[in-house]
Amino acid sequence: MDENELSASLAKAKQGDPESLAAICEHFYPKVLKYMYYRVGGAWAEDLAADVFVRVMRAIARQDGSFVAWVYKIAANVVIDHSRREKLRQGVPMDENITETMAGASDSAMTATRHIDLHEAISRLTEEQRELVTLKFIQGLSNTEVAAITGRKAGAIRVLQFRALSSLREMLSDEEKNDGA
Repeated sequence: MDENELSASLAKAKQGDPESLAAICEHFYPKVLKYMYYRVGGAWAEDLAADVFVRVMRAIARQDGSFVAWVYKIAANVVIDHSRREKLRQGVPMDENITETMAGASDSAMTATRHIDLHEAISRLTEEQRELVTLKFIQGLSNTEVAAITGRKAGAIRVLQFRALSSLREMLSDEEKNDGA
């Protein structure tokens, strides 16, 4: 869905057109699901992604500004609400599918091990850093879009990005040293 299609569908959805709203939700659901997976883990991702779209449907008529930023802001708020309700610890539970993947060939096992190491390292970042890494590198959003979603200035996003990547690099480097020892 390009910008023009999104604008047209959004205008119709705001007027109550269920087909346009369904098209928008269908387009953005995989992106929000991926965001949720990296924010809270596989156990809660689908439920929280569905919650995002319930909120989108309820508030679509009042939406203004960047729709993409608005959807991710809702998603970020759903994560915050979930964290408060569940009092999640800083870590993210390991997805069962990753363990199954490791049972495959040695190349697949190596890839899965790297995926687990990265997922584990991301889960150890601060909440702000984890949100930034998810939005910027997993969702592919620009610094301007991330700033709009998080309510920070673009300069602050660059600083947070530098610190998050430095932390990840350090954690993954430590992991390699520990594996080699």
